[in-house]
Amino acid sequence: MKKVQAGFTLIELMIVVAIIGILAAIAIPAYQDYTIKAKVTEAASLTQAARTAAAVMFNEGTLSASATNVDFGLDATATNVTGKYVTSVTAVGTGLTTATITIVMRNTGNAAVDGANVVYTVTCGANTQCATTVSGSVPPKYLPKT
Repeated sequence: MKKVQAGFTLIELMIVVAIIGILAAIAIPAYQDYTIKAKVTEAASLTQAARTAAAVMFNEGTLSASATNVDFGLDATATNVTGKYVTSVTAVGTGLTTATITIVMRNTGNAAVDGANVVYTVTCGANTQCATTVSGSVPPKYLPKT
């Protein structure tokens, strides 16, 4: 009678462990990038009302270089507009057709992002929709889309 093999050989187990190690080495950094990017997107949700207000102000002819947080529907004190990952939000008019909304990040777990800023620039033109661009000192791979 023949013996029936029971279990796995040591080589088979070592191959499985090596494959899991390779997958983990790739997945963990990618996962960390995704979580930081998700934290930075809090900036988009906290500024949506101000970005909409900029377009409305342009259409009504009230957008000006002297516009402040209050004009954009935000608290007058920038540090009062906060979130779990946002220190402050500052909205200012930069002309008759543009506005800038600056967000300072915190507590994201990434030194390159903590203390850095995300800047939304809303630019409006006659007979066109307002366009929003995103920039700032946050590394580009973490910046939210417009």
